[in-house]
Amino acid sequence: MLASRKYYGANTHLLVGALRCFKLGGFEGTEVHTISDFIEWWDSTGKIRKHVKGKHIPLKTSSLRTEIESIWAVIQKEDTEHIDPYGYDVKINQ
Repeated sequence: MLASRKYYGANTHLLVGALRCFKLGGFEGTEVHTISDFIEWWDSTGKIRKHVKGKHIPLKTSSLRTEIESIWAVIQKEDTEHIDPYGYDVKINQ
């Protein structure tokens, strides 16, 4: 499902990969237990940026939350047996 959607952040595949890792239990033993914890953790990395007037600036926390929650809604429905855990199947539209 995600492969057919296009995202704008150059590092969106990293976010998708991290969310898939979270879904598959890759964050066990860390402080990331819920999707809210994940959002806080991802926000601290500063990896998702938007392009504004020739500059790449970090998304505001509210925008990041919206983006992550929309991607997470799709990832929750994915069949874990057939997902690309690295997120490279996501098309980036730059």
